[in-house]
Amino acid sequence: MRAETVVSDMFHTITFGEWWETLSTSFISFYFIAFVLVLALIYYLMPKRGQWLILLIGSAAFYSLGGLTTLLTVMETAVIVWGVALCIERTDRKQKGKRKAFLILGVLILLGMLVFTKSYSLFKFRFRYVIPLGISYYTFSAIAYLADVYWNKDRAETNVLKLALFLLYFPKILQGPIARHRLLGPQLCQGHAFQYRKFCFGIQLALWGYFKKIVVADRLAVLTGAIFGNYEKYGGAVLFLAMIMAAMQLYCDFSGCMDIAGGVSEMFGIELEQNFNHPFFARSGSEFWQRWHMTLSGWFKDYLFMPVSRSGWVRTISKAVGKRFGSTGRKNTIILIASFMVWLSTGVWHGTGVPYVAWGLYWYLVTSSSTLLGGVYEKGRKRFGISEEQKGWQVFQMVRTYLIFSFGRILTIPNDLAVTGEILRRYVMMPRFWQLFDGSMLKLGLSGLECVILIFGILIVWAVDVLQTRCALREKIAGWNMLYRALFYSLAVITLLIFGRYGLGYGNTTFTYMNF
Repeated sequence: MRAETVVSDMFHTITFGEWWETLSTSFISFYFIAFVLVLALIYYLMPKRGQWLILLIGSAAFYSLGGLTTLLTVMETAVIVWGVALCIERTDRKQKGKRKAFLILGVLILLGMLVFTKSYSLFKFRFRYVIPLGISYYTFSAIAYLADVYWNKDRAETNVLKLALFLLYFPKILQGPIARHRLLGPQLCQGHAFQYRKFCFGIQLALWGYFKKIVVADRLAVLTGAIFGNYEKYGGAVLFLAMIMAAMQLYCDFSGCMDIAGGVSEMFGIELEQNFNHPFFARSGSEFWQRWHMTLSGWFKDYLFMPVSRSGWVRTISKAVGKRFGSTGRKNTIILIASFMVWLSTGVWHGTGVPYVAWGLYWYLVTSSSTLLGGVYEKGRKRFGISEEQKGWQVFQMVRTYLIFSFGRILTIPNDLAVTGEILRRYVMMPRFWQLFDGSMLKLGLSGLECVILIFGILIVWAVDVLQTRCALREKIAGWNMLYRALFYSLAVITLLIFGRYGLGYGNTTFTYMNF
């Protein structure tokens, strides 16, 4: 499902219908900012016991801008999940089979709706189906909620409207993070007094997200789109550079959205789960996925990897392997089977078609190699006298992980493995290094000045990421006196207004992960 491109402009007169569509499909809109500020004002004027209703009405209104049909679909999902969870909780725990049957029924209904939505575009049905935005995110949240109620880790919500708020909460509905009810649900319903410090923290985080999106990611999108869209014109050197840029583009796009969502939510006194932890500082593929899209990785670990690894058929296979290869072989068998299921599902979650399955298998091979060859890597490192504490070795590992991630993007960007193969062939057989210096790069849609802005933007993102690993940067800024803080926020807004790619004629790209 591809969300439509959004064009917003502060001074462009638009119809109500255009405003309706603009607000519903992206956070990159002055109308969205106005919506948030008005909703926050009403929210804090309302007594605490009624604040959750304001959030529900606001979230439903925000989501309904994409179509009332999609809102009804989410509300139907909420009613189903609410009913199934209550049936699970109110069934005697001694009746494990009945409780499990309710769980399986709920999960099958949710997965059935998700699979149908994912496969709808692949088949030419005679009826028109309006695809709900964010269905992957709220479906996974709903499945986690049912499982947690079944495992007695969470209580079933008795108020169907409060459960609907959990699924519909507008900062997270379009692109995540994949929330856990036991962490987010109580926050949504408890009410919050206005806190100036937290409100400013939210604005600060959202501004940083907008910087990553409209200053960096959208400029990179122009370059990568032009190169991959006309890959026949370019040699391997330019295509390799585009691959490197595509990884940074996705990071700034996705983490930028998470910062905006987290910042907006923090303005209401509600904290969303962390979804990024400086993934490009990871030193292995496994560590990378502990830092990237953390709520998705955590979901697959808790609700797929662990249940599969504990299942009877996996344990039967692992015991047979263990008789021949010992406890290490038994343990590795469990990990490899469960990991295969996770990565296959992760690939399908990201998109339909063979390229996404190939992407999932690619990451399965990358992460599994650490499991199978970890001892070999360790012996090789010691043999060459390489210390894990050496800065040079750590930088090498980070660069290697970045390249591994970047290479994986080549499998899905063209959405055609034949094109992927051609790009890889050009890496080796047709490098055409001169295209990097003959002015071709200035014919891709960005002027020389915009390229300079882009380079400085990337350096700022990198510098801030480094600082965040060394100190509590937000706390540092909060500790400045009021004049310095006012100057800082004013400079941030001015930077976005001057250097951001937005408005009439730019056609901002939607957030990439809205497509999943």
